[in-house]
Amino acid sequence: MLLSRFSALILLCITTLLAGCRSDEWRHTEIVPIQPGATIHLRVAHAVNDRLPRMTPEQLTTLLDAAQRTALEHFGVHLKFSTVTETTVDAVLALIPPKVRQARMNEIYDFKSGKGDRKRLAESILVTLQERKTKLADALAYARPYLPATISPKSLQEFSVILAEVMLEGLNDWRSIQAIDGKPVLDDTPRNEWVYWDTVGYGELPYDLVITNQLVASAEYTAVEVHTAIRGGLTTGTTTFSRTSPSGSFVFWSTFPFTDSSPLSHALRGDEDYNTTQAAALSGAYLAHEIGHMLFKFGHPFGQNKCVMNPASMLHYRTWQQQLDAQRCRIGSIPEMQVGAIPEIYNENWLRMALGH
Repeated sequence: MLLSRFSALILLCITTLLAGCRSDEWRHTEIVPIQPGATIHLRVAHAVNDRLPRMTPEQLTTLLDAAQRTALEHFGVHLKFSTVTETTVDAVLALIPPKVRQARMNEIYDFKSGKGDRKRLAESILVTLQERKTKLADALAYARPYLPATISPKSLQEFSVILAEVMLEGLNDWRSIQAIDGKPVLDDTPRNEWVYWDTVGYGELPYDLVITNQLVASAEYTAVEVHTAIRGGLTTGTTTFSRTSPSGSFVFWSTFPFTDSSPLSHALRGDEDYNTTQAAALSGAYLAHEIGHMLFKFGHPFGQNKCVMNPASMLHYRTWQQQLDAQRCRIGSIPEMQVGAIPEIYNENWLRMALGH
């Protein structure tokens, strides 16, 4: 889920009348040139929620090995990971500067209380589609197998309304899943909120990659992607701003979609189950997709099944991997595979808040 939020947050400023929110607060991070064959060092953490299933150290090794192989094959770079630092979800989210966290609260669609604004959600999805220069035919072909059979949107605006409804219905399904303690996975804490994870990089984050077992499933009034909406707001991973990373961004990566054994996840995976090794290896291969966003700022070539940057349909990770062909989707071969296709951005005001200025 690559997040270029410029247009979406302009809409947010207009619709919510946020004090002092201006488009000129947004800046692009610099794109650091990467030479073929380069070695990239990434600092890694494993942020754990003890209420949820977690990967073992052996699985994490398998995951990172698979990410290395896939990144080398598709991007021509050698990834070198640090020793994995064990931490907690709460410790990572506590790194968010309080003023920045408060500034972003209006972006969260409150689906837990049912007080969210559906119209505003659909409008924000439309802005993201327009920002991506999405073609209705392409997006509809990608999403149609997972949408009501009776729908036939004639415009991106109609399509956005449908995606908003599908997203909220799916979120209710995620609320039915139980954690290890028998209570709902989506509890009253903000651990599942994408906005929180998306904001961590404004703090003193000492990692470039945060792997977590946390289910990240939520709805926001900004940057909702097609593939996220049809999964019911579930995010496998995100590349987003980090002021401490050489690339200007970091990745948070959820292993929950690969390890959860609930009927819902089973269905979204195309009724497939993975053993522990398979789950880790597929997670690592798909992590390379997010590494492509972080290092090269690639876009999403929807429907280009040979491309590692094409998002997996629902949670069909095995099918996604089986279709990849690096030789038929080279860097620069299509617009979405151009370096800098969607550069990372950050909010200058939030950064000043984080730095205490």
